[in-house]
Amino acid sequence: MDKTKYKIRNKRLSDEEFFRIRKEEVLPQWETGKMLENLDENIAAAKELSVGLGRNYAMHVKDACEKGYHLFQPQFGQGLTEFMIEGMSFVENETAIVPNGLWNIFSDSYTRKNKYKLAAEGIERSRKEGKTMLNGWPIVNFGVEEARKIKRAIKSPMTLNSTDEDGRLASETALAAGWNACNCRSITECMAHCKDIPLAEEIRINQYESRLAAIYHEKGVPQSPHISCNLTGYDSCGFKAFIMVAQSLLGAEQGLKQIYFEFGINMNLIQDTAMMRVTKRLCEEYCRRFGYNDIEFIVNNNMFQGAFPARLEEASAMMNLAVMIGVMGGSTALILKCQDEAFATPTKEGMAASVRMALHLERLLGAQRTPICAEVLEEEKYLEMEVRAMMEKCLEAGDGDIALGVCLGVDAGWVQTMVSPWRYNRGTVRLMRDAENAMRYFDIGDMPLPKEVKEYHLEKLKSREKKEGRPLSFDMVVADLQYASRLPVIKKD
Repeated sequence: MDKTKYKIRNKRLSDEEFFRIRKEEVLPQWETGKMLENLDENIAAAKELSVGLGRNYAMHVKDACEKGYHLFQPQFGQGLTEFMIEGMSFVENETAIVPNGLWNIFSDSYTRKNKYKLAAEGIERSRKEGKTMLNGWPIVNFGVEEARKIKRAIKSPMTLNSTDEDGRLASETALAAGWNACNCRSITECMAHCKDIPLAEEIRINQYESRLAAIYHEKGVPQSPHISCNLTGYDSCGFKAFIMVAQSLLGAEQGLKQIYFEFGINMNLIQDTAMMRVTKRLCEEYCRRFGYNDIEFIVNNNMFQGAFPARLEEASAMMNLAVMIGVMGGSTALILKCQDEAFATPTKEGMAASVRMALHLERLLGAQRTPICAEVLEEEKYLEMEVRAMMEKCLEAGDGDIALGVCLGVDAGWVQTMVSPWRYNRGTVRLMRDAENAMRYFDIGDMPLPKEVKEYHLEKLKSREKKEGRPLSFDMVVADLQYASRLPVIKKD
């Protein structure tokens, strides 16, 4: 294993290096970067717009976690600023989401891929057509003043979901407008949204974003960057937990003090609850081990990231299950999807409907929570074994450096998932669901998992073999890709 192949290390950026990157790589990406040159002015404006107005994202999430109430987080993204304000205001005025709401704002695909000229064409088409012709808000093209306009108009705190390969200029713009941003999820981005970028380069890019968020936090504008394990939706809970722990060490080294865990759930109450509990526990443990003793981790969940059914009733059932798992499993904030997303980006009406459903379901559940029973503890036992095995293998390979270790792990096939557009993903692992629809390893591929973990998963899969009366096979792996999106076939005489 050639450890000299990678220069990347899990080391905090010096001020000199940070400002060099900012000047040479980040702000010149698009003309609106010129409006962001004075970082001190940006921080002062952000403090006034978030802390000053009582709409700071990190403070709102922390307050909800400490006091035990839930936050509901609709997602929205349209091609023009006026469409954004009109749609978000509609949801806030037509539902009871305020004051217990957050916003997850996503940018368009062109912005995510740094194709700002194409985003500009989409803006002009949106103006000409009188409707959005982009699948998100092009934050870089509009710039910080337009972002501040949205911030002033909307009552709930907001965060930016815009990364893919390089979200640095988008994050600079969002933070300067008083938003939350700077997601720390280099492994997740590569496996879920990228094709060609090497992991070492994505970690380097993410180091800048994490350091940027830490600077704002240090200067009185609290930040809660998302560390996510959403991936593509066809991933094991153990692998998701491993990614969260590894990415937490990367963010902590850059100075993050509050981390928003964003779990893409697998839709099994017992297994998802165990995943959230184990991840938080191991993130705290590994961060303490490396000297990061003052980080607050807050558990939140996103919905299933795989295919959704293309019909309202079935899509509603999935969304309600996700809310139930979040509320009962211990999440503070719950990111919401809506039925529109089987075909397109969310509409204001669709998002309002999802907010109403989620709020009502929370009221119906009351104080019910997942009991920490023998089944949960059993899942936790094997999840913890899996995560520790993966972490120790990568740390050993990197001589204690997680950035180097995960890069070498990708090369060796230890760090991999089943479905991914990323060309560096080995993709030899195979997953399917057991009789209770928990996600299990059918074939661990090259992953360095303990024998006990492998045997546990195969033993659980026998329940499906018995239920369906047929042997386990690759056909089941393929069929499970549409496990949630298939609509029932109605047989007629």
